Amino acid sequence: MNRLLTSIFIPRRSGAIFQRYGGASVCVAMAAMAALLLRHYNLPHPFTSFSFAAIAVTFWYAGTGPGLLAIALSCCALSYFFTPLKVGNLPWDSYLVIYGVFGFLMSWFSSSRMRAEQLCSQARDALEIRVAERTTELTTANQALQQAQEELSELTHKLAQENLYLENEIRSDANFKEIVGSTSELRRVLKLVETVAPTDSTALIYGETGTGKELIARAIHNLSSRHPRTFVRLNCAAIPTGLLESELFGHEKGAFTGAFSQRIGRLELANNGTLFLDEIGDLPAELQPKLLRVLQEREFERLGSSRTLSTNVRLIAATNRDLGAMVEEGKFRSDLFFRLNVFPINLPPLRERREDIPLLVRHFAEEFSRRMNKNIHTISPATMEALCRYPWPGNIRELQNVIERAVILSHGPALIVLLTEMGRHTMPDPPRAQAARSARRRPVRSILTDVDRDQIMRALKAADGRVGGPDGAASRLGLKRTTFITRMKKLGIDPNAVSDDPKVSSDTSDISDTSHALSSPLEASSAE
Repeated sequence: MNRLLTSIFIPRRSGAIFQRYGGASVCVAMAAMAALLLRHYNLPHPFTSFSFAAIAVTFWYAGTGPGLLAIALSCCALSYFFTPLKVGNLPWDSYLVIYGVFGFLMSWFSSSRMRAEQLCSQARDALEIRVAERTTELTTANQALQQAQEELSELTHKLAQENLYLENEIRSDANFKEIVGSTSELRRVLKLVETVAPTDSTALIYGETGTGKELIARAIHNLSSRHPRTFVRLNCAAIPTGLLESELFGHEKGAFTGAFSQRIGRLELANNGTLFLDEIGDLPAELQPKLLRVLQEREFERLGSSRTLSTNVRLIAATNRDLGAMVEEGKFRSDLFFRLNVFPINLPPLRERREDIPLLVRHFAEEFSRRMNKNIHTISPATMEALCRYPWPGNIRELQNVIERAVILSHGPALIVLLTEMGRHTMPDPPRAQAARSARRRPVRSILTDVDRDQIMRALKAADGRVGGPDGAASRLGLKRTTFITRMKKLGIDPNAVSDDPKVSSDTSDISDTSHALSSPLEASSAE
């Protein structure tokens, strides 16, 4: 009901024409009814006031057109309600002018009000849009700030890890950063270092234990464009297999039992720098394809994380093993080997650089004398000659340890070296020892086969070719006769070639195809 009355008596500008003009007529009619009621009871009838009110309402809510209609209707009704009472002695015709002026003022106030409402509405809409935009901007800025804080926290943690690593590097005994020597073999190696250092190619350093592979890797890093960045090293043989992946790639909090916090791996620490992997031949088989992916795609994931990280690291690997032989034996991936073997560098052992031994002895003696506050400046020719004749199986590291022990034992200006401890190594190795060392590179099955053959041949020679009997070769080795014959057939040994004794034929005439395994002391001795 209220909505109906509002739509009838208070029509808006946007309403229909019938509503607007009908509302004006109704307002004037209501004013006339009020005037008639007052006149019926002989009361002063302020028709003029009622008509002013009707006109004002019409102008205010219906507009100018209905307001003019209200003025015309009021003027028509004014003659009927005329009274002698006049305001200011004005004739009643002058009320038309008063109505017109009043209507004009109301129209002006109405339009000003509508304009103000429209401006307020536009300002309110603009303010809401601006507030929405500012809210969106603040939300985006807040998200960016949170992301920046996370990145800053991650970088701070990474910097702390890198500083901790560098402090450990400084504290650790990194031997000597200077490469001492003047032989042609060492100059060849340094020439290769100068050639490969300016590039970002992967280098693979071959050399026996203690030949200074890490010093060569550091020299490559120092001569490259990455020298302002970090040089990170990792010994693949010194870390258990279960922890090596975490050390190399890092892990997230809760990735495994004991992972109480996030850890940044060596690959992240070495980003834009150099990563040196020592003893790469001891890298577990399950980590080899992951390292290959780093070399090919330069991507990796932390342990326990699905987020892929990118790295720009230069890899330098080192090994004292024959990776080519390991590839043939199936112990090392061929694709990873070819990826690592881009620029191989072979370090000569110290026994092939005997001219550098005097330089290294003096260098180490001066260094340890300075550390221990001793004054040692004399080395006897006999001591130097003995040191030069020593084969140095531990290479430069062994020489360093020997000189350090000698400096500790020396109490005067002369360096005292305990030559008696190296007496058994002063002469060159006999051919048999050299053959034994070369045999270490052969497969284990081949070595055991040769040992079995040698033992059987020696037993047959000692028994004059007899296989059976209490003094036969089988009894000498503690084997059954059939087992011994089976082993001879497997190894292709002919007893007639060992001895021309005619009894041999009678001993081997009933050789059977027994396939018993060698599970007696012969196998035990072969394993040893």
